[in-house]
Amino acid sequence: MDEHTLREKARSVLHNGKLPNRRPDRTWGGPGVGAACAICDLPVARDQMEFEIQFVRDGDSPGLDKYHVHIRCFAAWELERKRDEH
Repeated sequence: MDEHTLREKARSVLHNGKLPNRRPDRTWGGPGVGAACAICDLPVARDQMEFEIQFVRDGDSPGLDKYHVHIRCFAAWELERKRDEH
């Protein structure tokens, strides 16, 4: 997938609230586990590297939200997230 398409997908998940528009509370890296990427919806295969990004949720239903993302998808999301900060 080309960078333009990845950036569009990242913008979409930010605007529809599928992923938070803030820095993750924790980021873990390692081999994929086959879970769908929260940005492109394609599975992160076991022979690919992934980030698991985690966000602490406070308020009425506290907890930890976890998302699996391809490394390139994460980079696109970070660029779009930071662009929205300005």
